Amino acid sequence: MQGTDVYHPRILGLWSAAKELLEENASPFRLQETDRVISMHQGYQFDFLRGSGDDPEVWSYYEGGSPGNVPTATHERLTDWLRGIAAREISSWHRLTAFYREEQAKHAKDRCLYYYRINPDGTRTEEF
Repeated sequence: MQGTDVYHPRILGLWSAAKELLEENASPFRLQETDRVISMHQGYQFDFLRGSGDDPEVWSYYEGGSPGNVPTATHERLTDWLRGIAAREISSWHRLTAFYREEQAKHAKDRCLYYYRINPDGTRTEEF
């Protein structure tokens, strides 16, 4: 999910950003006050929850990607959206695992990539 704001605190303010994106693209669609924007990818697409209840619908908007320039219902339930994302991410990690192990097996001076974790305060740890 690289390039996607989906975690707290980065999702704060996404409702306003989504509203602005719709306005910039002259979309006739208007977000409702009860809609909850749950992700935004690089400022040109977003997903939001519509409806109440424990497992609401997920709608998606892709700049220039839908007829009428409006969001569409993409998943009947939030849990379906989450399962789809998890399946894609797991698939990506499976492909990266072999590459990661190959890099780890190399001497530090011969590695092409460096891995680290960026902490909330901006520091990096777990470099290898």
